[in-house]
Amino acid sequence: MPVRQIHIFDDDPAAALITQRGLQMLLGDRFSVVIASTPNTAWLACASGNVDLLIIDPSPHSSGVLALVRAVHAFRPYIPMLVLTAYDTPGLRAKMRDLGVERYVAKPIELRELLPIVVSTLATERPAASGGMSLATLSLSSSTGD
Repeated sequence: MPVRQIHIFDDDPAAALITQRGLQMLLGDRFSVVIASTPNTAWLACASGNVDLLIIDPSPHSSGVLALVRAVHAFRPYIPMLVLTAYDTPGLRAKMRDLGVERYVAKPIELRELLPIVVSTLATERPAASGGMSLATLSLSSSTGD
């Protein structure tokens, strides 16, 4: 069975590392939990079809995350996204809901509480990837300034 890929984008490198290491330890070697250093890096992984779950933390300072969410929904709608944010506000919740994000979790959360959310999100039945055009060269930075 192939290793399932989880990618995390968080503007806070320490928070991303804690989430990555904790999930990797809890999920074991059937999963690869990777940190994407930028929204564009996360998009390139999604565009190439190497992501089974995308975990993002949309900070108020990163317009690139909104572009990432829009691009994933437009071009790779079968990739589930989980918002895991320390910037929880009613406005952010509404914006993510408007963008089609179904899973939203506010930090702080214990990793043992996050695990079943991640597992259920991965288990959600998604349509298979279409054989459409390759989007690996599409860059989010060209339109967002990130």
